[in-house]
Amino acid sequence: MAKDLFIDILHIDLISKDNRSDIKFKELIKGQSKEYYSSTPRYEIEFKTAYSNKRKFYKNLIDQESIKRFNSMIEALDVKSTQTHLKYLFGKFYKTYSNYLSQISSYLTENNLPSDLYLKPNNSKKADEAFIIHYLKANAIMLFMELQDRFSNFNEEQEYTQEDIHEKFFSEEAPSKLLVSPYSGSEIEVRKPVVNKRGVFSAIKGDIESRPVNAKILTYNQIIVPDKQTMFSRLEETLNSEGIIDDFYNFKSKRGNKQKLAAFIIKLQIKNFFNERYFPDNKPINDKRITDFFANRYGVGSVLIKSFVILKVLKVTV
Repeated sequence: MAKDLFIDILHIDLISKDNRSDIKFKELIKGQSKEYYSSTPRYEIEFKTAYSNKRKFYKNLIDQESIKRFNSMIEALDVKSTQTHLKYLFGKFYKTYSNYLSQISSYLTENNLPSDLYLKPNNSKKADEAFIIHYLKANAIMLFMELQDRFSNFNEEQEYTQEDIHEKFFSEEAPSKLLVSPYSGSEIEVRKPVVNKRGVFSAIKGDIESRPVNAKILTYNQIIVPDKQTMFSRLEETLNSEGIIDDFYNFKSKRGNKQKLAAFIIKLQIKNFFNERYFPDNKPINDKRITDFFANRYGVGSVLIKSFVILKVLKVTV
């Protein structure tokens, strides 16, 4: 799947065009990884059991994506920041989740996929498609409810109950047995990553505590887009493995490293890893703000505004 399964599965990687065999899906399931919640959820989904391998495969995919998006939401909003900034971030998640609900609703209507198709015993391709998209719908509702429930202090939008969501977004009465119910599992223990434990680099999703506080330097959450923070951590692991930063986040002053780091930042900029504006000042984030952030993050020797400007002019991004 591509960038956003909640959208791609509706418009790009269509279920109706997936003609892989049951045996192939069984093989694919064996290779699927599992995502884990970073915090205890408040809700869980009650849904019909997936019996076919196709349904199991897509259910696993949706579970993975839903947990990733839940974790990204927690990382972005469960932090110390200004009310203005947190309200802004809440609004972005609210807009994203609302769009999921609207897009799923349109798909179900346009493709004539009522819930009866998967609730009643039915092994047809259409029934598989209905099961998968309705399960996607359940996860979108759960994410929306988690957002509203956890971060209501930052909500300046319309608040909906689960019954309201069915009426507002799907033009239907809520089912007698709701898709989303209060979480019944055990508490999830949250463990923060440790840097350089036994010589192993662990990426930090946040500011580096050992760096001096500087009011002129934007914070991690002000710079990095919330949905991109997990991927950004993985890319920083690559910087470490390629010898550009050490296990303590210090820049390594080796020949060519400044150019590599500058190219890395330009590529992040092209891929929209950086917020367009920062709060509470609500000012645009320019190139100097970005390079100052990385100079502070990676320490002595990583000041690279000159290399950054040169590479940007030359349009070098590799």
